[in-house]
Amino acid sequence: TMWRALLTMFEVFFANWAPPCRVLFEGIDEWFGLFFLVYRCMLGFAVLSVVQAVFIQQTMKVVQQDLEFMMSMKAREKRNSTRELLKVFLSLDDSGDGMVSWEEFEEHLNQPHVRLLLSTLD
Repeated sequence: TMWRALLTMFEVFFANWAPPCRVLFEGIDEWFGLFFLVYRCMLGFAVLSVVQAVFIQQTMKVVQQDLEFMMSMKAREKRNSTRELLKVFLSLDDSGDGMVSWEEFEEHLNQPHVRLLLSTLD
């Protein structure tokens, strides 16, 4: 009957495929058994492909979120570095004219904290 066939296909899908396959090979015809094996393999690969696609999709989503996070962290680091560099250059301006001359820059370049800050910049 149709219901027994559906039940058999359900069992085949969930790994109990050997008994129906033997019945087809030994009791009916080898070609039916071969068709059955091809069906089982294709069904298994189809399900495996769907599961694999879901994993890949989720992985790509996490990678995208990670890239966005890394970009925001890089932008934050750049803002912080710019802020620190502005503080350093304001402290280097001995004349108070809002500009750092080459002489003022050379004079403060030997200070360890100025060298350290400048070495961290890209």
